[in-house]
Amino acid sequence: MTDIPEDLNKVDERWLTEVLTESHTISHDNKVVSITKDTHGAGLGYLSEIERINVNYAFNEGEYPEQLIAKFPTPSPKSRALATLFDSYQREVLFYRDYAPDLDIRTPRCYWADIEEEPTVSKLVNKILQLLPDTVVVRLLDKLLESAGQNQRRSGLLLEDLSSARVGDQVEGCDVADAEAALRSIAKFHSAFWGQSFDDVDWIHPGSNQSKVQHGLFMKALPAYKELFADLIDETVSEQLNWLIEHGVEVLEKCSRNTTLIHGDFRLDNIFFQSDGSDPILIDFQTVNVYTPMTDVAYFLLPNLHDDNQDSQMDLVRYYWEKLTENGVSDYSWEDCLADYELAQWWLIHRGVILIGLVDFSHPRGGLLIETAVRRGLKGGLASLPLPW
Repeated sequence: MTDIPEDLNKVDERWLTEVLTESHTISHDNKVVSITKDTHGAGLGYLSEIERINVNYAFNEGEYPEQLIAKFPTPSPKSRALATLFDSYQREVLFYRDYAPDLDIRTPRCYWADIEEEPTVSKLVNKILQLLPDTVVVRLLDKLLESAGQNQRRSGLLLEDLSSARVGDQVEGCDVADAEAALRSIAKFHSAFWGQSFDDVDWIHPGSNQSKVQHGLFMKALPAYKELFADLIDETVSEQLNWLIEHGVEVLEKCSRNTTLIHGDFRLDNIFFQSDGSDPILIDFQTVNVYTPMTDVAYFLLPNLHDDNQDSQMDLVRYYWEKLTENGVSDYSWEDCLADYELAQWWLIHRGVILIGLVDFSHPRGGLLIETAVRRGLKGGLASLPLPW
């Protein structure tokens, strides 16, 4: 079994040779003789460190990958705390191991995925936390985040380079054609897991898991959100936020209906469009969970549609539902889909507040991305949502 490097700096020719040989990517008599690292993706995987690695082999006769994508936990304590708290690294490693190979949608080929065993002390702490009431855990949030940010559990991925495809750009936004293509892929993803139970899979959790803790993160982040978007927070938006203060936990729990496995971070930067018109390739599975699929749809539409295409929102919701039914989901009515989408938009506001306050967006694009998404969502309709109850 190949060792897990401490970080990207420890990824070298010897290690890559071992990994590519074990995965039967190269023959046993071949080896990696030199590499160069491209920081093209550095800073863009907010919970992770990402680099493209250019590879040269002793023998180049076979179809060996000339570029690879290496993905390892972020060195940023703030972002690492969030990833550790919600088990993001383990989710992605095990998703690529256990589910991606059998999916009827394109994901990057995974050459290697591994994570260290959870330390005994950490296991014990997590078991204790699961026994504590959420209200107690919320009071411990600051200490939990500080501790989680120091977690040194190793993990990593070595993935196919997708640079031949066109990656989406959440800051730029997309047109209706790209939105439809993305929704086709996510409808296939959702339908593949529709009706499946994950009760025996200990690393896949309900989206409403620790709902009071999630709401505690919302409350912690709310002042920063209000400060950053003061120009957009009118009386109506202020009323929405006050309503979420009182009902945020209910929203999170009500989204646990008509469930399937969802992507959890379904946005343009995690979608690669193919020039031949085939369905896009999905990446980044750090937040897969069991929830209403309309949270993925809401998370995608308003924050990612170009401003000129915001009026197509409901047509695209209908398009998604039609593709879901075409892929074999027969017990999800259009009326249920609409009701879930309305609720998912409230979830989206709640999640947007959490992201603003807790993710370390020190990279310039990171700050621009999240600010653009929130502003686009508020201007595109979230600011005028009527209170649901």
